[in-house]
Amino acid sequence: MPELRAYCHIDRLQPQFASLFACRCRGFLPVEGMASLFVEVIPGIEINRLTDIALKVTNSRPGEMIVERRYGMLEIHSFDQEEILHAGRMILEEIGLKEEDRLVPKILATSIVNKIDPYQAVIINRNSRGMLILGGDDVYLLEVTPAAYSSIAANEAEKHCNVRLVDLSFFGAAGRLYLAGTESEVLAAASKVVETLNSLTGRKE
Repeated sequence: MPELRAYCHIDRLQPQFASLFACRCRGFLPVEGMASLFVEVIPGIEINRLTDIALKVTNSRPGEMIVERRYGMLEIHSFDQEEILHAGRMILEEIGLKEEDRLVPKILATSIVNKIDPYQAVIINRNSRGMLILGGDDVYLLEVTPAAYSSIAANEAEKHCNVRLVDLSFFGAAGRLYLAGTESEVLAAASKVVETLNSLTGRKE
């Protein structure tokens, strides 16, 4: 039986998140307003079978399917939120698990860089595909596992705070998130990220 590492439903993709994810994904491109589901399992190759089920029972579209050495990750999206919820139910039914059987997020690192140096801002910008960090911005940094949970953290931060989404990594050993903005907005976003991740129920690794 596959192990459910992450199961993450996003009700409405925010503009920056949808655009940044679309720049990274290799499948069907999502746009603002769609609902989305991220699923991560072990063994990785099992994500192929679960993707097959999700696509055959709904009209959802895959944005990304990644089979790594150990993990398998799937993202699907649709303008019809019920399609995404139905796909998720079918995936869980197939592996005989419930949403609560997922791992809870584990925050590995979270920090804020105040008034970032322009040279460091340029270095980070050259390796990202999102919004630019400007010298003097405050920058929020997050590293979380399982990696897929960085997606809902980024989306909720953008939904509730006036911040720029600089970079996002949602697969691999750990997920990473970079946000930039004013001191007050970055503090608010940092609080929202932690609140969002702590609200997800599941089991400990």
